[in-house]
Amino acid sequence: MNICKNNKAGTAAKAVLALCVCAVLTGCGSGSDNLKTAYEALGNLDYPAAMNALAGAEEAGEDAREIARARGIACIGQADYVNAAKYLRESLNSGTGYPDEMDVDTNYYLAAAYNNMGDYAAAEDRYNAIIAYCDDTESYLLRASVRLKQSNFEDAVSDFNVVISRKPDDYDTLIGIYEMLTAIGYREAGLEYIKGALAGDTGKMTDSEKGRMYYYLGDYTQAAAFLESARNADGSVTSSLFLGRTYEAMGEYNYAANVYESYIGTKGANAELYDQLGLCRLKLGEYEAALEAFKAGIEADDGTFAKSLEYNRAVAYEYVSDFETAYELLKAYAAKYPDDPDAAREIQFLDTRIKTEE
Repeated sequence: MNICKNNKAGTAAKAVLALCVCAVLTGCGSGSDNLKTAYEALGNLDYPAAMNALAGAEEAGEDAREIARARGIACIGQADYVNAAKYLRESLNSGTGYPDEMDVDTNYYLAAAYNNMGDYAAAEDRYNAIIAYCDDTESYLLRASVRLKQSNFEDAVSDFNVVISRKPDDYDTLIGIYEMLTAIGYREAGLEYIKGALAGDTGKMTDSEKGRMYYYLGDYTQAAAFLESARNADGSVTSSLFLGRTYEAMGEYNYAANVYESYIGTKGANAELYDQLGLCRLKLGEYEAALEAFKAGIEADDGTFAKSLEYNRAVAYEYVSDFETAYELLKAYAAKYPDDPDAAREIQFLDTRIKTEE
């Protein structure tokens, strides 16, 4: 069966992660020891340790509003979105009744919890609250996402237009809009944004941005030319990532693997590039090398690409015919990500395979 996952996180998803990281680093305002320990654990993605510290904070009578908020963040990290929403609402209800910056941050988390629960109307309501308080541009982008999920295309486009009008030269955000539209089934509408940006370029667009846009347009020759230039000029992970993807799209998996390895060899370990490298190695039939790439990616990861890497590592064990290890890893993966239908099917396949061999 052997289906691997290709992790392509969009701009909007990364924006939420950036907000989360910022909140973890700045959120603990009370100066209490237990809360500090909890926030440090959240920063290290150690959610059980965070919950233990928060239990201590509650016993010590520390700030109830912050405790509830931090518990909500920890629950999001553990994909327990129902309890996350409960704690985050508790934090909001513990405030003074006058919104402040912590309430804004908490609403971002609560919207993310609702989004992951599939309650897109509730998520939209949270973004409405944020926009009403501080008219934050990022909120328009995130609100557009949940509006699309409710098939509210016109209002989503209205939000996109607000973002573009405020950030006319922010091509990363525009690419993120394309990715968001494509992920929800509106690729053609997303391509119109890409085409419009290229047609209206006044010389402010970088080679990396042009390369990514041509990649999405399917013009891989142009994409490769601009991304090769960008890689030589900026040495960024983004340029290498999309250059590699471009060669993958052309079926040049060896060259794509060389691009990823070149970046890692020069700049150091990168979880996302290891994931792509592993997928290339699988395509080339180099299964042991693929497995090593996924393992290296997991070691280098800060949690951002864990889902894709853990799944792909398990599948790589299938390719090297270690079905029992693949089975155990996929069961652990399914416990962590219970809403992934691919994992459920793969576990069923492996269960049958293992029983047949017995």
